[in-house]
Amino acid sequence: MKSMPKPFLPLFRFMVVTALLILALAVWKTPWNWPNVRNLIVFASLAVLSESLPVPLPKGGFVTVTYAMFFAATVSFPDGVVCVVAAVAGLLVFGKEVKGDPLYKRVFNAAQFVVSSTAGLLVVLLSGLRAFRLTPFSVGVYVIATLAHMLVNIAIVTVALGLLQGKSSKAIWSSNIRWAVPNFLTLAPLGLLVALVYQNYGVLGLILLVLPLLISRHSFRLYMDMRQNYLDTVEALVQALEAKDAYTSGHSGRVADLSARMAEALGLSEERTEFIKYAAVLHDVGKIGVSEQVLNKPGRLTDDEWQEVQSHPVVGESIVKKITFLFDVGLVIRHHHEHYDGSGYPDRLVGEAIPLESRIIAVADSFDAITSNRSYRKGKSRDEAITELRHVAGTQLDPRLVAILIKILGEEEKCARVKKCALGEMQQT
Repeated sequence: MKSMPKPFLPLFRFMVVTALLILALAVWKTPWNWPNVRNLIVFASLAVLSESLPVPLPKGGFVTVTYAMFFAATVSFPDGVVCVVAAVAGLLVFGKEVKGDPLYKRVFNAAQFVVSSTAGLLVVLLSGLRAFRLTPFSVGVYVIATLAHMLVNIAIVTVALGLLQGKSSKAIWSSNIRWAVPNFLTLAPLGLLVALVYQNYGVLGLILLVLPLLISRHSFRLYMDMRQNYLDTVEALVQALEAKDAYTSGHSGRVADLSARMAEALGLSEERTEFIKYAAVLHDVGKIGVSEQVLNKPGRLTDDEWQEVQSHPVVGESIVKKITFLFDVGLVIRHHHEHYDGSGYPDRLVGEAIPLESRIIAVADSFDAITSNRSYRKGKSRDEAITELRHVAGTQLDPRLVAILIKILGEEEKCARVKKCALGEMQQT
């Protein structure tokens, strides 16, 4: 637990204490006869299996069908079974996706599962329903229970991520709402189906229901692995390019990081921010077709050499467009050297006609190029780079985006000073 960030500690303690109190009360109230013990074993096993086999999302992160098991337990069993199933699913999760995770993460997830499940369970209990049934009234109750579980879950995760990542709670909330709503609305009917099958056909029926889900999950995993292999191949091209030019080593990664932070500052969606990161990582991939002599030439380029360099956005587009799921990224790469006043290349687009993603990357690319050492000059300081960016704002670069980057850099410098001062105080004491 020593690695736990300090800002997260109060929330962690509150969640664990709350979950333990709920768990103790629920276990005490539940009559532990054989049917309840059997139900606990069956659904705890399914919940652990579901949580341990997450499905990777195209934009990063994972999703599981664990809520379907929680919901089936909520509408079918006493409090103690529901809460213990939730706790076990968080604590006993296994698999390569969680390998190396700190213990506090499992404990917090278990507590979060218990508290969120209790929110849905309270709705069911307050309605007077004591057994699973499918009637208009019960379905209405189950919908409200799903919403209660979802809102409590999102609220807890939002606060936790805000404390762990230092991000705006508003941005995290909107992002979680966007992903969680379809996930919960899809899994709640699946949970009802699980409850119905278990009620009528027992464990054998559940096995027949879960097997197709596992096969589907395996097929999707194979697709995601193939997709990642495609992306790894393209990123290998970037590494090969940067190996040709020692001065640009790490350039694409730095541009991707700055571009993503600018996208977040603009309030762009998580999906669009991730899209911009992909494009930024690959923005110079077309330089693989530019000779090493030209890339590393210390003096002024000839007209033919400059024309060769200017071809790299189009070459990059042609490389990336061959990968179906990166097709739109190619368009962004093509236009990342367009100038705001129309003097750029290859298509001399003007202002808002240049894709926003390309304009963002252009600003980040310019800043990193100015501050990096090159074969023909030494990199400049941050302040000098900011002065240059201001000078070309409105001509080469989008002035609004230049202002956003300068604000980000200012906040970064302020944060660095605060940390340095705090470190000095710690050393003095």
